[in-house]
Amino acid sequence: MGICINQVSQGNAGDRSAFARTLMVQVGVAVIYLMLARVVHGYFTNSIASVLWPPSGLALAVLLVCGKRYAWGVFLGALLTHIIADHSIWTPALIALGNTLEALAGVWLLQRNSQFDVNLHALRDYTSLIFWGGCVAGLVGAAVGPAVLLVAGIFTPDIYPLQALHWWMGDVLGVVLVAPLLLVWHQFPADRLDYKRLPEIVLLFGLAFLAGNILFMGWLADSFGLYAQHFWMFLFVAWAAVRFGAHGVLLLLALIASQALFGAYRHTGLFADDLLRTQLVNFWLYIVTLSVVGMMLASYIRAETLSKQAIGKQEAFFHLISDNIDDFITVLDLQGRQIYSCPAYNKLFGQDSSPDKLDCFAEIYADDRERVRAVFNEVVKTGIGQRIEFRFVLPDGSLREMESRCGVIRDAEGEILEVVVVSHDISKRKQVEMEIRNLAFYDTLTQLPNRRLLEDRLSQAMLASKRNGSFGAVLFLDLNNFKPLNDTYGHGMGDALLVEVAQRLSHCVRKVDTVARYGGDEFVAVLSELGEKRVNAAQEALGIAEKMQAALAVIYTLQYTNDEGEKVAVAHHCGASIGCILFTGREASQELLLKWADMAMYHAKKNGGQKICFPENCEDVTQSGQFSVPVFH
Repeated sequence: MGICINQVSQGNAGDRSAFARTLMVQVGVAVIYLMLARVVHGYFTNSIASVLWPPSGLALAVLLVCGKRYAWGVFLGALLTHIIADHSIWTPALIALGNTLEALAGVWLLQRNSQFDVNLHALRDYTSLIFWGGCVAGLVGAAVGPAVLLVAGIFTPDIYPLQALHWWMGDVLGVVLVAPLLLVWHQFPADRLDYKRLPEIVLLFGLAFLAGNILFMGWLADSFGLYAQHFWMFLFVAWAAVRFGAHGVLLLLALIASQALFGAYRHTGLFADDLLRTQLVNFWLYIVTLSVVGMMLASYIRAETLSKQAIGKQEAFFHLISDNIDDFITVLDLQGRQIYSCPAYNKLFGQDSSPDKLDCFAEIYADDRERVRAVFNEVVKTGIGQRIEFRFVLPDGSLREMESRCGVIRDAEGEILEVVVVSHDISKRKQVEMEIRNLAFYDTLTQLPNRRLLEDRLSQAMLASKRNGSFGAVLFLDLNNFKPLNDTYGHGMGDALLVEVAQRLSHCVRKVDTVARYGGDEFVAVLSELGEKRVNAAQEALGIAEKMQAALAVIYTLQYTNDEGEKVAVAHHCGASIGCILFTGREASQELLLKWADMAMYHAKKNGGQKICFPENCEDVTQSGQFSVPVFH
């Protein structure tokens, strides 16, 4: 219970402390508002409404930075100001209400845009402040104040438009001069006022102060009187904008405005007669122009500086990535010439290969070059990135398999400027894929297609035969005298013989044909495009079979290592029994074709081996009459 009471007491104490601080700020705002107003009323107005009203900028800045709750401080300051000037209560209260509503309207108009930054970092923030917070919101005060004074009989209707205009001009100038100064300087620019830049700051403000006194206070009139012109101060404002940004510009504007006002009050310098003749309208035009030009210049320079810094960071980030990755990055112009290439690219092609080369397509393998060029042109035309695989030719003549992805760089208007290509060496991946494919579709010993790939090739041959009406053939081979070699010298010698047989068979067929290892010492050949006439097709197939038989009959010279580690050469004779079947289209299934070819091979083997069994074309079959195989037409 005691802890709870203590916590409540601490909470009440904290609330009282916060309330006291808020009250002090409210009173401070009211006092500063009153002081600024009294300076204007006492020294710089010859009429009811002045074109200079710094309290409007103070009120807007306070509410933007500290919050709308401090509108009470603005109202109190305005109320005291007009009570002192009017010695009544209702008229000052209504005018103070108009001043407060003006500041609140400015805050509301600015905060409608969530992108508005009270620190005025961007040009759009400053222009929004002047337009919405000054020009538009100033209409509220200009509508309320003069109307109240008109109703109260302070002035006659004939001067109401002029007084309303001066009232609005004063509020706008207050926002232009005071609000940016407070908003920008409520964050101290540590990077702008370091000790290394102090001499330049002293020089800038010293020369500006001297020039201001010459222009506005009449100093050295005998020497500079004929040459003292308003545009002098633009030089110093530009200097401040370039070197010190908005912070420097706003301080310099405050100095210039103070000097110009003091000269107008003393009736010296460029605005000597302005207070009496125009009620500071010329001063208003000069300061507004100088302020807007200076702040716009500072904002523009800041935006350009930030943009360059952002670009620099992006370039550093890009180089950090491109210099430390294994991928190859190149930037090309729209004609395909290299603008940039990363270190990995230069290392791959040699130190002399990057941007000096004109044609990036020269390094691409000749068979792939036109295809890559077509893809590049399509990317340039459409702006849509694409992926492509091709081969690079290295300086040593070797090839690298590459996978490239390309995209475009556009300018602010969306026009394509350059093409970025990121390439990745996929040679190892392609090699692995080839190895996997070989394991799946090729015999590991002979490197001939295995049974799975044979079925696919046979299916393609049957489809082609059906499409073009051409005959095809299946040759089924079984080696003779293979087992004795295996039993005598071991499986190593048998494997060596199978490899040699595979090579000899491959040399006997055409490119459109397929030779596969079916299993053990059995091989199958699929022959395609043998012609549309059966007689001619049979002669072609028989010729290939005879060529195979002749090639396999040549003596084999094989080597093996004996128990003493010596290499011994072995001469071996090995032939083949071959069964051949013709086919057209898909009149029979693959299984039946292979079965019939196998039967024909066994018929040849049964009749003494080393023969070719070809139904209706092979004498070993036709004369015996013991074998019947359908013939497809």
